Amino acid sequence: MKDAEYIEQVIRALRRVPPKHLLIIELANRYTKDGKLDYEALAEIQPEIDAAIVEAKMYGAHTMRAVNALEQLEAISSDV
Repeated sequence: MKDAEYIEQVIRALRRVPPKHLLIIELANRYTKDGKLDYEALAEIQPEIDAAIVEAKMYGAHTMRAVNALEQLEAISSDV
């Protein structure tokens, strides 16, 4: 496969990735009052917070894998 074809394949794959709305950001927005987190309210939803943290960590890990793949692609293209 030619470099240009590979780049086009990566671009097509990235365009198919749906937007992601992370629960941790939603919770932070929902439980903020006057610019400060409402820790009492957050304590009541601890299982949801735990799930949001797991989701954010997984999303971050997958994002880093994508970034690393794109960096490798850039290295390949600049070497040619």
